[in-house]
Amino acid sequence: MGLVEIATGKVLSSFSVFLFLTILLLVVARRISTSVLLFSVQSAIIAAEVFATGFRERLAEAYVVGALILAIKVVAIPRAFFGFVPEDALAASVALILTGAFLMVSRNKALMQMLGLLVLENGIFLAALTTTFGMPLVIEIGVFFDVLIGLLLMGIFAFRIRDTFDHLDVSKLRRLRG
Repeated sequence: MGLVEIATGKVLSSFSVFLFLTILLLVVARRISTSVLLFSVQSAIIAAEVFATGFRERLAEAYVVGALILAIKVVAIPRAFFGFVPEDALAASVALILTGAFLMVSRNKALMQMLGLLVLENGIFLAALTTTFGMPLVIEIGVFFDVLIGLLLMGIFAFRIRDTFDHLDVSKLRRLRG
């Protein structure tokens, strides 16, 4: 084992100390902005750990995963928090959920109901993000594909409704009850 491999092993073991430190700081953090910054630091530490593991084990896939973590969790998510989310992000997520549910129930057009589902999904995603300080990438991708498949099926049904009844107004479908 060379000097570089030994140093990489020491760096990997010291990362756990820094991760534990960020966990402790997240527990005592009172402001959303501080928590988002700590989340970003924690994600950067995990990305560095992935890069170090990829270097030590000579895995090219680890570099891709590390780059994705840097791009999404260190840059994109904190930018979204600081750019678009108000200080009380949980209240904003509840407002999005309730607005999406209202759009789904109150609108007669099928496309507006689909838009309501998207707004509701954004609220659920924001609530999960703010309460857990970030989700693993696998879960984020899973939620995205789940909503994508749901919208695809809803789109198929909406176009079948339009082809069959020459409109997308679902209130006129109530007379089909038996």
